[in-house]
Amino acid sequence: MKEDRGRFASSGSPDSLSTTLPAPAGTGARALRLLATVEEVTAATGLVLVVAITIYNIVNRYLLLRSAAWAPELAGMIFAWVVFLGASAAWRRRMHISIAVVVRLLGPRLRAFIAKAGDLLLAFFFAYVTYLAIKITLSSHTRLSPVMRVPFSYVYASAAVGFALMLLHQLVALAQSSPHRNGGEH
Repeated sequence: MKEDRGRFASSGSPDSLSTTLPAPAGTGARALRLLATVEEVTAATGLVLVVAITIYNIVNRYLLLRSAAWAPELAGMIFAWVVFLGASAAWRRRMHISIAVVVRLLGPRLRAFIAKAGDLLLAFFFAYVTYLAIKITLSSHTRLSPVMRVPFSYVYASAAVGFALMLLHQLVALAQSSPHRNGGEH
């Protein structure tokens, strides 16, 4: 059964993992595609780095009998970026879970209204959480990590960037589903 808001439309094949909304058209389309590619490649590269650093530390600790004290700290910092960039990419692809048991029992007009209200609420939520993440990022610049002495603002910036990207994806989705964009059909 097809989901009302296009969520869970993925069949699991690699070709079906793209967003369920139509590709954006116009001058910003290329920029949005480039941003999506950078977002996913950066998250994937970060994940590879986390695994490589962890394996390096395991080999050092158990085979060479010495530990790289910086390794778990760096892996944790990179993992924060992987989490938030991955969450944003998953949001763009509509892969986050949603529960619509009660909504499916409603009529089509009420379902459409609830979907639009939910999308607007999520946009406000992403905007507010982005604001909070920026606030904590700025306030944590003087706090340094114990081993590498890197400001924690670089770690907290992952949340700010991740939620800002989710906000951008949400605003693009709202614009694409706008009745004005579709000639009044919605």
